Amino acid sequence: MACYYDVFRHPLTEGELRRLCNVDPGPIVDRLVAEGRLERVQGHVCVVGGAAQVERRIARTIAAERRWPAARRAGRLLAMFPWVRAVLITGGLSKQSADVDGDVDFLLLVEPGSVWTAKSALQAFRRVLPEALRDNFCTNYLLATDQLLLDDRNMFTAMELATAVPVHGAAWCVALLDSNRAWASAHVPGFAWSRERATLAPTHPPFAPTRLVEGATRPFGGTLDRAAFSVWDGYWNRKYDWLPDATRSQRFKRRPEVATNHLHDFQGYVLKEYGRRCLAAGVTP
Repeated sequence: MACYYDVFRHPLTEGELRRLCNVDPGPIVDRLVAEGRLERVQGHVCVVGGAAQVERRIARTIAAERRWPAARRAGRLLAMFPWVRAVLITGGLSKQSADVDGDVDFLLLVEPGSVWTAKSALQAFRRVLPEALRDNFCTNYLLATDQLLLDDRNMFTAMELATAVPVHGAAWCVALLDSNRAWASAHVPGFAWSRERATLAPTHPPFAPTRLVEGATRPFGGTLDRAAFSVWDGYWNRKYDWLPDATRSQRFKRRPEVATNHLHDFQGYVLKEYGRRCLAAGVTP
């Protein structure tokens, strides 16, 4: 865990290690500190030489606390959109790390057959917002509720699942974790804590206008979603034609059950740096 979070210059507290590792980290940390492989600094655990990162971590945690009220309000608003069944906050904020003016990243679980219709509606909504508010509504990952098993199964994705903060739709949030627990817990053992937190997520009452929209569009749902998919597919192919096809397909997932848009291969960068740190530390990634 220390090697992974060192990529982000983000030392963890022992409480965070306990939740992620599902064990009391004290004896292990004691041994690694004695061996000169870890350091304890101001209640945080970091790799040797990482003490300077602690002040940065503390500052970013303070910034995250300030961002949470707006992020939760944004999550409640997203929960009111048609076809949205669950809302989870991911990215840095879910790990108590934020810039004062950073993005708030969301994973949305949506009604099957409506992924691309929902994405189009959300994008239109974001476009009409004042620019200062747009970063509070980064809906970078949409997933249909009948296809919850992720296809990227690695440390990065497992950590995003384990740390994702559910803000709407407890049952679907639990289903997402349960669907991926078998492979993800091999990377992040503390899935029991994540699942327990998911059970406590609020499920906001249905918003009447959105249910009316869903009812009115249901007879045309398949046609609408295929049309929206076609528009997005063509747009991404044209805008990012300089990317190799395989790279574009990985960063801009385009299937009926999933929509993602990550221009920069942040996942690839993190996994590469994590592997490099594990190799230097003599541990298995």
